[in-house]
Amino acid sequence: MKEIVRNSRIDIIGKIPWGTHFCQFYKTKEDLIDVLVPYFKSGLENNEFCMWVTSEPLSAEEAKRSLGR
Repeated sequence: MKEIVRNSRIDIIGKIPWGTHFCQFYKTKEDLIDVLVPYFKSGLENNEFCMWVTSEPLSAEEAKRSLGR
């Protein structure tokens, strides 16, 4: 079976095998946005199902605005 590899769009992580899970620690909501927006952008461009469950310090509205930019 051929392994599917995709670009995470997270510079330090690079290409990852499909199904990879990882944990992200962050200090500010800007740190969180800087990592998650490119990650979701890549998933959406590849027609993948994406779900972002938000919690403090980032509201759902702030997450939507960040993705919109």
